[in-house]
Amino acid sequence: MVARDHPEFASMRQQDAFEFLQHLNKQIDIAERPVEGGALNPTSVFDFTTEERLQCTKCSRVRYTTQKSSLLSLPVAKRPLAAVEGVPQEFEPVQLAECFDMMTADETVDGYMCPSCEQPTTAKKSTRFATFPKVLAVQVRRFEFVNWVPQKLEIPVQVPQGPIELGAYRGQGLQPGEEALPETDDQPPTDAQPEPVDESVVAQLESMGFPRVRCVKAVKKTGNTGAEPAMNWIFEHMDDADIDAPDSEPQGTAAVADPAAVEQLMAMGFPQARVERELLQSGGDANRALDRLLNLSDDVTMDNVAAATDPKDDSASCSQYELTGFVSHKGSSVHCGHYVATVRH
Repeated sequence: MVARDHPEFASMRQQDAFEFLQHLNKQIDIAERPVEGGALNPTSVFDFTTEERLQCTKCSRVRYTTQKSSLLSLPVAKRPLAAVEGVPQEFEPVQLAECFDMMTADETVDGYMCPSCEQPTTAKKSTRFATFPKVLAVQVRRFEFVNWVPQKLEIPVQVPQGPIELGAYRGQGLQPGEEALPETDDQPPTDAQPEPVDESVVAQLESMGFPRVRCVKAVKKTGNTGAEPAMNWIFEHMDDADIDAPDSEPQGTAAVADPAAVEQLMAMGFPQARVERELLQSGGDANRALDRLLNLSDDVTMDNVAAATDPKDDSASCSQYELTGFVSHKGSSVHCGHYVATVRH
């Protein structure tokens, strides 16, 4: 019932459990949102907010943005052990804390168009928690691409059996002495031409099963520097709610949202102004607009994140967790095998 209208999950092909959980949560959210404003939505226990900090290395000004999320995807360090003939490659165990360290580490953004410097510069970007969920669902990305084919990495990830404290990964917002970047970047002129993309790279990415709009966006974001940087960008931004929303192309006249799509989304409990805005941002695609409505905060700042938190519910500030269960994939390839769920008693 949940997968019947999904082109991938409705098939008999091997599926990814994490992607299916994302799809399942979305379908439950859609169904529950009109009921008492979503107050009874069982998936809300997974909801949290991340804080992204961006700093221009030339002017040192910063920008903080927040985004709603419900699932967390963590990178994992790959440290191969000495190879043994006839034995599959083994790897050094990795502590879960190291995965969180990698997630929150600074990332270099080349070619960032700084609105303060008004020229391309280099920026540093990092992501932390703005709020914490009641239940934290985590995926550890134990796979890589070899010759464009996904390969499993049998990297042991060691998780503490006792309390797991994540308070060190909490964001703090704008700090004393920091100067904020301008609120909005300058818009391109209405007669600006669309940015060209390397169609051969787009074709390579499409052959791996990624949607064209995602491939085009990845090629643009990485400055037409090749397939590998674009592929890495896709995996780093898999959780972005607008990853499949096309970039806005310059328009000479104001666009108008489709009234039928507006009515459809408003019936789910969203305000008209926000529905129209997200439809325009999504190129009129109602499904992509719905993804944005479900996952992107409505003008969220660090101040109203705190103000919106129920004072009787300390889950947004509680940063201590304990392992209750995990799902593991059994099989030599990502294309075959089965999943095993283990619950801790």
